[in-house]
Amino acid sequence: MYVNGAGVYDHLMGEAPYEEWLRWTKRYLEKEGITTPTIADIGCGTGTLMSMLIAEGYDVQGIDVSQEMLAIADEKIRANNGVSPRLRTQNMAALQLDEPVDVMIVYCDALNYLLEETEVVEAFHAFYQNLKAGGGLLFDIHSLYKMKQEFPYFSYGDGGENVALIWNSFPLEDMSNAVEHELTFFERQVNGHYLRYDECHQQRTFSISTYERWLQSAGFKDIEITADFEQKTPTATSERIFFTAKKAFHN
Repeated sequence: MYVNGAGVYDHLMGEAPYEEWLRWTKRYLEKEGITTPTIADIGCGTGTLMSMLIAEGYDVQGIDVSQEMLAIADEKIRANNGVSPRLRTQNMAALQLDEPVDVMIVYCDALNYLLEETEVVEAFHAFYQNLKAGGGLLFDIHSLYKMKQEFPYFSYGDGGENVALIWNSFPLEDMSNAVEHELTFFERQVNGHYLRYDECHQQRTFSISTYERWLQSAGFKDIEITADFEQKTPTATSERIFFTAKKAFHN
């Protein structure tokens, strides 16, 4: 959860594939013939994708555990879209919407912030309960390859004119397939000095078959699994795994 670093999150995500997530969502809607969807963006962050979805004419609400992120999302969407967004602070494992939605999206590996198996299971059950009959769940997660081979001892630095970032990742010793991201931001102030923010984030992933089993146990059907924004079967070196699942019309 971003707290101190929420204000510079968009800098960190400057090259994030938001257009790809948008296309992925639109492709699903077109495939299902849903023209006026209600969408819940779970882990919406600072609202960049939510703003893009609203611009497409969709009815979207945003859920995030960080009030700081949602405050930025509110300001962004009001400025970009000219509407007052529906935003709510909730943990996705205890999700409770006012009304079921047609589509639920959980992108940008937001689900990987749930570290315990029970939390993921609870989240899938909550997603199921908050979808309309026949509704779709779309989410992505870091692959085991990404978590085991790419993240451990990863180091990155970026120095801009107004914001600088140092990012280091380490494996969690007491938890399998999990890493800790140590983020340090330096943000330039009006007086020319820099304010430092430190964030510590932990993420964990599980095998594809485990996610599939948990989805099935929650009641989801028609589960499709692909990789890296492409309609292809995941390989041993795929980095981002995509799941699409549907709530049954009848239990």
